[in-house]
Amino acid sequence: MRSFVLSRLLWALPTLLAISFVTFSLIELAPGDQAVLEAEQASSAAAGTVREQAERVRRLMILHGLVDPETGARRSFWSRYGRWLKHAAVLDFAGDPLESARFRQRILDALPVTALLNALALLFALGIAVPLAARAGMRPGGPLDKTASAASFLLWGTPEFLLATLLLLCFGGGFFAPLLPTAGLSSVDATALGRWAQLLDLARHLVLPVGTLATGYGVVVFRFLRESVARAARSDFALALRGFGVSDALFRRRVLKNGLSPVVTILGAMLPALVSGTVVVESVFSIRGLGWLTLQAVSQREMAMVMALTMLVSIATLIGLLLSDLAHRMVDPRVELR
Repeated sequence: MRSFVLSRLLWALPTLLAISFVTFSLIELAPGDQAVLEAEQASSAAAGTVREQAERVRRLMILHGLVDPETGARRSFWSRYGRWLKHAAVLDFAGDPLESARFRQRILDALPVTALLNALALLFALGIAVPLAARAGMRPGGPLDKTASAASFLLWGTPEFLLATLLLLCFGGGFFAPLLPTAGLSSVDATALGRWAQLLDLARHLVLPVGTLATGYGVVVFRFLRESVARAARSDFALALRGFGVSDALFRRRVLKNGLSPVVTILGAMLPALVSGTVVVESVFSIRGLGWLTLQAVSQREMAMVMALTMLVSIATLIGLLLSDLAHRMVDPRVELR
């Protein structure tokens, strides 16, 4: 197992390098210029002449490493990519000492928000989907199995933005009287409330976004676990257990344990969502997490932030795949790690 983990970690380095190169190239091919966009935003707030505007653009291009500060010539693609690699190797994605602290703070402010949303959604999804799928899989074709399978099939085909919009209309005042907050994670006057009142206010704001995410996670877990449990319940192993006359409780535990293998793999693949966030949910509910930050970075062509978030998600994905393989091996010792 140690050699397997070591080989995976070694392979992670060229994988991350390839991902960074492809992402950097795509950003380079995208239309627009970050320095020009920032200069236009600055000029809208502070009036200036054409010469002052050009000077702003020049300073911003130097700041973002687009031109050489001494010669003023535009850097080549390989020069800019090499410069980015040099700074990324020491986790300085901003590329400028003055911007590094603010850059890191933006990510650190958004990361806990996204992690909270997705962690709660995953917990609720597992708490509902696992027992429901276990019962449905034990009795395939029964009333519970038919009802739950039909509901999961319907939700499986429902886009996330549509589900979020329906929840907003149902509970946010679209069809009926507003029952729950629809934006942000706190009310305007939340700071004046007591500790428990603030927690209650946070919980009310979390219901709709967490419910949207939990529905998506729960459907995936239910469909895979239900099929796995149903297959395990019909296997020769289950027939042998019945032949030995084991109790129903022991039979259910053994069958469920055998059916958990694919779900463990799915959970490992879900790990990146805990840090990457969902652009749709955070945008619909105006939550400033990593998904919202990604959307802002892409729309403003902020290369440093896009690259940093891409690498963060890539690292989380590689770690998730490694953990899912190890967990699969723990659940089923017959699995060989290669």
